[in-house]
Amino acid sequence: MEVRLALKAVGFIALDVVGIPGNLAVLLLFCHLFLAQGHMPHNEFILSQLVFANLMVTLCRGIPQALTALGINPLFSNGVCKTMIFTYRIGRAMSITITSLLSSYQCVLIAPPKPGWAWLKRWVPGHIPHAIIFLYGLNIIICTAAIVCSEAFPTNSSIPEFTLNLEFCIVVFPGHMAYIFNGVVLIIRDFVFVGLMAAAAVYVVLVLHRHRQQVQGLQGAGRKTEEASQAVLLLVSTYVALFSLDNVLWFYTLSVSRVHPAVSDTRVFFASCYSAISPVLIITTNKKLATYFQCGSKRKAAENIPSSTKSKTSWVKPTQ
Repeated sequence: MEVRLALKAVGFIALDVVGIPGNLAVLLLFCHLFLAQGHMPHNEFILSQLVFANLMVTLCRGIPQALTALGINPLFSNGVCKTMIFTYRIGRAMSITITSLLSSYQCVLIAPPKPGWAWLKRWVPGHIPHAIIFLYGLNIIICTAAIVCSEAFPTNSSIPEFTLNLEFCIVVFPGHMAYIFNGVVLIIRDFVFVGLMAAAAVYVVLVLHRHRQQVQGLQGAGRKTEEASQAVLLLVSTYVALFSLDNVLWFYTLSVSRVHPAVSDTRVFFASCYSAISPVLIITTNKKLATYFQCGSKRKAAENIPSSTKSKTSWVKPTQ
């Protein structure tokens, strides 16, 4: 096997093994908590939407990339290619915008109760579902090129210019201007939301630093807010790092008429890393989720104890 394909197979299989079960488990756990509690806190609702978007990314991009790297060339039709690429684009776009929304919400939540922030603290929580619906609508409009330009991978003919070659499907733009315009629109959207995300994260860091100087040893609600803010900062910093690597390669793809598959593979890998890593970060930084997973693993371990051991344990007489 070619070295590029071997590295691609190992990388995307690893992302699938971590990302698909991780996102699915966290999403199901959020659903369980919602049914058990009858409601969902705003930050958990945003996180559940983020997990759903990341699951779409890992399913629609990780699996096809891994199959092609292993030499299994799925013959997708034009309709399947349009659906997969559009779903991936929407998932990736929602992953960016929802992480930005999460960072902005935490910024409003942790802000001091000054007159300029008071109305935001009252208004934002009740409008989070509306914000997510708006983000879906915005990203659907921006990602329409994925439906129009996506095609099945050609088996006999050569790949034309101004084409993104995914090796299982292709995205063919009608000309150089359409190719550049689509790339610029996506870059502007990404940089706007990543900039908002980073600005909110910087503000959260400054507020936390000020609180630590004023109050030694936060307790109760203040401690929980600080832990939630640190979890958001971890997600944001991880995304910004991967986003930077992704866009360095994206700028390169806009400067050439034909993109080498190795460049596309690397860019897509970095773009998909966040979707696979984020459920791990969410579990490790969310005490409620971590507790549920620990309880589940202990319960499973207890169920695996041999019945003979259980019976012996039950007959042990207590000491006097």
